[in-house]
Amino acid sequence: MRISDIAIPPKDLDLLQTVLDAWCTQHRIPRKDATVQAAILINEYKRGTRSQIKLIDALVNSTTH
Repeated sequence: MRISDIAIPPKDLDLLQTVLDAWCTQHRIPRKDATVQAAILINEYKRGTRSQIKLIDALVNSTTH
């Protein structure tokens, strides 16, 4: 089984959703339009990132590069 095949537990899914919701609110974009940001969060999660601050940093860094 590959790591991408592993389901995200509800607690971690809540974390990802909270970060994405905060990002969308701050940038005034609908969540349905934040697919790139959602993909970034999922990729960071798959790499082992579980810190809310580090997930936010990943989004910030994605917009500055």
